[in-house]
Amino acid sequence: MRPSLKDLFNSSAKIIYLTRFKLQNASWSKTAQADAYDYRFNSLNNSDYYFRMPVIIQSDGLPWKIGNLYIMGQLDTPALSNMKTLSTRAIHLKYYLQYLEHSNQHFLDLPTQYQQRVPRKFRAFLQSVIEQHDFSAEYINTILSSIAHFYNYIQYQSLVSQSDIENKPFRERKVSIPTHNNVGLSRNISVITNDLKLKSSRKPIPSLGKLRDGGSLRPLSPEEQEIIFRAFDEDCASIELELMIRIALGTGARQQSVCTLSIACIKTALNYLERHPESDHAVINIGYRYKTDSKGGRLNRLIFTRNLIYRLATYIDCERAEYRRKNINSFYAETEDNYIFLTRTGNAYLTAERELIDRNNPKLIWNTKAPVMVPKNGQSLRNEIKRFIDKVQKLEPNLQDFSFHDLRATYGMNIVRSLRAKGYPDSKIFDHVRQRLNHRSLTTTEAYLKFDSEVKEFNDIQETFGITFDKGKYDV
Repeated sequence: MRPSLKDLFNSSAKIIYLTRFKLQNASWSKTAQADAYDYRFNSLNNSDYYFRMPVIIQSDGLPWKIGNLYIMGQLDTPALSNMKTLSTRAIHLKYYLQYLEHSNQHFLDLPTQYQQRVPRKFRAFLQSVIEQHDFSAEYINTILSSIAHFYNYIQYQSLVSQSDIENKPFRERKVSIPTHNNVGLSRNISVITNDLKLKSSRKPIPSLGKLRDGGSLRPLSPEEQEIIFRAFDEDCASIELELMIRIALGTGARQQSVCTLSIACIKTALNYLERHPESDHAVINIGYRYKTDSKGGRLNRLIFTRNLIYRLATYIDCERAEYRRKNINSFYAETEDNYIFLTRTGNAYLTAERELIDRNNPKLIWNTKAPVMVPKNGQSLRNEIKRFIDKVQKLEPNLQDFSFHDLRATYGMNIVRSLRAKGYPDSKIFDHVRQRLNHRSLTTTEAYLKFDSEVKEFNDIQETFGITFDKGKYDV
């Protein structure tokens, strides 16, 4: 089994998470006693609470001062979309601290000889990790990018003196990157990068039978989809999991969108269908400005069938859903702001961006007595899918393991196969898939149209060679 990156260091540095964190000023004042001082904390203007704040702890049990100053400084960065991003950067810095402790070095060990500077030595260490343990170069480069950002920030904010960082930790370089706009025209843009990054493909080629679409995805075959729907009839899945899978297969929505759909979204869609009996679908907008999250906050439309909206409306009004909304952990309580899907303990499957904001300014109609929030990252849903697959595979061995994100690729391939069966040209299918899945990259959409033919071509070649060698044509 491939080791975890943290297992490669002789260091017990770690990350702890503060349930709730708020930036404050400490004011010091002299007391009546000689050489004695007192202090008090004052909240900064417009400072909100941050939930699940990461703190980097050294092996000696003390906080890593410079690393945590960097983390706190990122709280005011507009480009930092959520605490998950901050946590990821903290984890990358923790790896760096573990390396420093393991090799008995300091982050300011920057001698004259360039290759002996500690960021370069860390890069060389991670290069060997790729070669020896088969880590992804793409993943290692995200770690190195965080380290580069750390050094740039502490210099820019003067968190270290210029004399301490006289030699540059790495070299910057300008590169030209080709980009495509919405109509497919390409142009090159110049960006500043650094020489810490390892050479790798920016978009690794997925293995056969998989698509590259926000990850390496495996579209489920029509037979596997039939197995899943039969399993629903046999009550192998909870009603929550069944409906979430139906949404993903019916709209192509990502996990973050499915888990953060609000009751109000479905009620609005239901009202639309009642006013327009001729329509067989309703649109739910997601992303920036809307209650439902999307990847990177990008605006997008999810198209729900009338039947799916009716299923969801029925679930919202059922006793099981009402019971979950009444749980003490349910922050939005019995309001339409609440999530459609809650766990049996009343928690969200995945915490929406809007809840992080609403927790700082709660309305009286919400559950103000709800416990302090521990942001959810979708692990409950992943656990449910795993239990569902294990249960079904005992009856249907042909069902392979799949992730929730694989359902998005399945939706895309269902569109391609359905429209091709109806005789639509690939140009029309391309436009339809791109709009439904909200692709930025034309290459990503093209992969859906090529998927079946590439798999068939590979299988045909393998079959041809198999027949040839079985006949012993090349025996000597």
